Amino acid sequence: MLNGIKYFNNDVFYMMKKHYCPDCKALLKKVKVSRIVNSKSPEAKNFDFSDVDGNVKFVCKEFECSECKRHITVSEMREIEKREK
Repeated sequence: MLNGIKYFNNDVFYMMKKHYCPDCKALLKKVKVSRIVNSKSPEAKNFDFSDVDGNVKFVCKEFECSECKRHITVSEMREIEKREK
């Protein structure tokens, strides 16, 4: 049973810029990704359960390559671009 939904936006201005796949150099598109996490699971430490307990659906945006289908989180993309400079 789902006890709540939490939406979180990563850096909106960063998401508006063009980003390219580190593997095949294709233009990345933004996709909505959701994950259901239980507040008592080991991965719960990476999520904010301040308002709700139990099963919570977390929704955010990530990057997806249209060529190789790789998914990249915003934090991963920042690290990749930092290393490439």
